Amino acid sequence: MSKINYREDQLPIIQYEGGKMAVPAVPGAGKTFIVTNLVAKLLEENRQGKGKILILTYMNSAVNNFKVRIKKILEDKNIEDKNYYEVMTIHSLAVKIIKEKPEIVMLNEDFNIADDLQKTMILGDCINNFKLNGGEKAFRFFVKEQKDQMWADRQLEAWDKGFYDLVQNTISELKYKDITPQKLNEYMKENRRGILKIILPIYTEYEKKLKANGLLDYDDMLILAHKALSIDEDLKRKYQNKYQYVFEDECQDSNEIQGKIIGLICEEHNNLVRVGDINQSITGTFSSSDPKFFKNFIENSDCCYRMDMSNRSSKDVINLANELVRYVTQNLQTECKDALEDMDIKTVPKNKGYKENPQPEKYQISYKYYETFDEEIENTVKFVRNINKKYPDKSIGILVPYNDHVNLVAKELIKEDLEFEELGPNSLRKRRVIDNIALIIDFILNCDDKEKLIEVLDKVYIKTDNKEGKKDFIQLLRKDHLNVENLLYDDECSKDIIIDTESDLYQSFLYGIQNLKNIIEYPLTRIDKLILFIGDSMTIEKEEIAIVDYLAFYVKYLVAENNSINLQQIYNLLSDRKNRVFSYIIEVVSEINGYEPLPGSITVCNYHKAKGLEWDCVFLLGMTEFNFPDNIYQKFQCDKWYLKEKYKNPEANIKSEIDFVLNGEVNKNYSKEIKENLVKEKIRLLYVGITRAKEMLILSASAKNSSLDKRKQNPSMYLNILKSIIDKKGE
Repeated sequence: MSKINYREDQLPIIQYEGGKMAVPAVPGAGKTFIVTNLVAKLLEENRQGKGKILILTYMNSAVNNFKVRIKKILEDKNIEDKNYYEVMTIHSLAVKIIKEKPEIVMLNEDFNIADDLQKTMILGDCINNFKLNGGEKAFRFFVKEQKDQMWADRQLEAWDKGFYDLVQNTISELKYKDITPQKLNEYMKENRRGILKIILPIYTEYEKKLKANGLLDYDDMLILAHKALSIDEDLKRKYQNKYQYVFEDECQDSNEIQGKIIGLICEEHNNLVRVGDINQSITGTFSSSDPKFFKNFIENSDCCYRMDMSNRSSKDVINLANELVRYVTQNLQTECKDALEDMDIKTVPKNKGYKENPQPEKYQISYKYYETFDEEIENTVKFVRNINKKYPDKSIGILVPYNDHVNLVAKELIKEDLEFEELGPNSLRKRRVIDNIALIIDFILNCDDKEKLIEVLDKVYIKTDNKEGKKDFIQLLRKDHLNVENLLYDDECSKDIIIDTESDLYQSFLYGIQNLKNIIEYPLTRIDKLILFIGDSMTIEKEEIAIVDYLAFYVKYLVAENNSINLQQIYNLLSDRKNRVFSYIIEVVSEINGYEPLPGSITVCNYHKAKGLEWDCVFLLGMTEFNFPDNIYQKFQCDKWYLKEKYKNPEANIKSEIDFVLNGEVNKNYSKEIKENLVKEKIRLLYVGITRAKEMLILSASAKNSSLDKRKQNPSMYLNILKSIIDKKGE
């Protein structure tokens, strides 16, 4: 095997033998490459002794990636894989710790883990039950009073849409602060009015449901794992002896309690390597992660080696990212200057045998400014179509601020007949599986309705490239003398449909008819089994099969909670596009195997989902002041327009209320702190977006959300700064 040619910034890292080492790394620096090779080197030298090497990460797809890569390196080096290393998520580690001695934390050994899907189902139920059982009035109390009914409905819908996340994050924070429902209830007896008042009954029922089902959620796992290690010296010593070295990947996404668990395990040998990028810390708004924990580790580690070279992007793209860092660290208001770490990305030296940066023939960075966001989307898709036609092997990423925008772009791509992949909970293609099952159930409920039969055949079963032929065929099915019964059961009726019986169109029609007959005759005693049966009747891919499995699991849960639920109610549920569970199912399935853009592919996602991915060409949409603010006095998503003035920043209200619970007073200006943190995260989000591009980058914004919107929105200050740089380079 040829010797690996390590870059200058990688050499000190690969020479590591022990101690606490921090590795801040720029996007595209090769973090996974260096970690896997360092682990293999330590194993080759038998540095782990009698212990093991533990690699911790945050995604199951990353776990598999590390395992495959390490195994391959060991095979290439002819080193026997003796299981001297383990790769797992931090939550998997927490489960292992608790299962060693569950009695320490007052658990029996039969406990199970509520994965994110189960948690979403249970918490969603608790929120619905709260509203149905007298809580709706209290829920509406926080919404602005509005005489116009249309606006009143919009305000309530917006509050309802964000409420789940607010409740979920609040329960997590209450748990981390050791505030049980019982403690919170004691506090609430003083008749304090606030958002915690309506979260208390939801929190109480949520905990009861978890306990009734013998479940722990992810927060419980981390809290109890830390508690077990803290109070049982033998257990702590066992894990310290078990792992000689610990590696933590993507540690900018770590939270305080995760750091404490890792710290306890490493206490004896003190061999801890933490790898991450502060400038890509973008999960704080929906988790308890904070880049300050990695910053503290960098300051207190035995050594810190920066991987500052990247071969992902062209020199022009790298320069633009560096200019953003420079501007933020030097010119932004004091409280937000530390949003980005002052670390320039360097290109890889040429002619040294390394993988080198892309070198496009001309400057390929530009910006666009449109009148409306609709126009921005339409023109972006036109650009995408032209690039895809001219450079069919180039991958294209379209990044938008929010999940709702993903759908808007997807619809425009469909109009242009472009194939694409949506990432996130709003994927139209993956949602279509749920919609199709709903269509079939609707037909079961109305099986004498010919139009419903035709709709199912059209949207679910009839497959053909002959669009006009399909359209004509569907019209033939609408002939007056044809009804549901003779279409399903009379073979002679096919003679009235003048079409090539050998065609794929006609064969898929027959396939649909046969499956629908079987579905109608399927017993309705188990609705979850019926859904699985319907799934088997459809020609769907692996990911879509997983969605069907999750749907059946969800329906089984609903029936267990309410055994009087019927097929009509299940149909109503499947048809509800606001149901958070279905969005979560789509997201979970999308992340099972991870995603990597292929040559020629088109991907649409929000900026958050783009992290870890890269494309030849990237479009960054929605670069307005609202989406990418530069100071806390601008109008942006922290302040909820639909809530009363006193509660317009509900996260800040809740933090203040928790302070009262713990200390009897408020210790901080939480509204200011939350706004500062969000401004910082938005800056890092833009940095992530820019650094996804290999060769071509197009930034854009629009003056209004739509042609009906009278309010103008300013372009982000960052767009103006980057625009001046682009203009100079493009001259």
